[in-house]
Amino acid sequence: MFPYYSFPFVTDIRNSTMMPAAAPLPPMQPAQPMQPLQPVQPLQPVQPMQPMQPMQPIQPTIPVCPFVGNPMMPNTLYMDNLDNLDDIGDIEDVDLLENDFDNTRQQPVLSNNPATPSITLFKELTGYPNYGNPSGNADILYTGNRGTWTFQVPSYLFVPGNLRAQIVIRAVLDDHANVPVNRYSARITINGNVVHTGRVPLEHGVPVGGRFTNWRPLTFDIRNLRRNNQVVIVNTSDTGPTDWIAFDWMELRLIPR
Repeated sequence: MFPYYSFPFVTDIRNSTMMPAAAPLPPMQPAQPMQPLQPVQPLQPVQPMQPMQPMQPIQPTIPVCPFVGNPMMPNTLYMDNLDNLDDIGDIEDVDLLENDFDNTRQQPVLSNNPATPSITLFKELTGYPNYGNPSGNADILYTGNRGTWTFQVPSYLFVPGNLRAQIVIRAVLDDHANVPVNRYSARITINGNVVHTGRVPLEHGVPVGGRFTNWRPLTFDIRNLRRNNQVVIVNTSDTGPTDWIAFDWMELRLIPR
């Protein structure tokens, strides 16, 4: 007699493709009502285009000479070079253009004379703290006064036969405009030689009471140059005791012959 076997019974629902059945669909929701369509806005009319303005012709400009104001004729060689310049990298054409452009300008007027050596011994005069310009100081000789100034030439510069010398005195009259300038005079002596006597070619100093701006140089040759040179000035003016002549600076110039 055979033994008794039992098998559990399992239900497996499959479709014709032998795949498990899909899960049941959820219940359908009711459809939402449709929103009303918005009215379409009418199109804006197209604005007509403005007619184009005709281009103004470009007027050629003619250069004008800055000195006489006459029109200058264009350099035709320069214009031809502009038309033929195809490659700006062509250095030779660029140099040619620069040369032609320079030819249209006024050329400078120059000189290159040999330099002339000269030596100056300068003496600043500081007796009175006013009137001098720009130092602000000056020496003053009142009517009847006498003044002496000396210039010592260094030994290494003193070659009398090879040098000629001059004294330059920067001077001006006082600022007493009520006194006529033709009443001012002086006697100037250098190394014992009188180099000037009589009226001095000077004007009253301006501005009144300030640093004068109209100083003038008085230049005299030295006929007997020495190692120690002496300049003597006497105020011989026909003016009052408080009228004066002022001196800003002096210098001794040594010039090779």
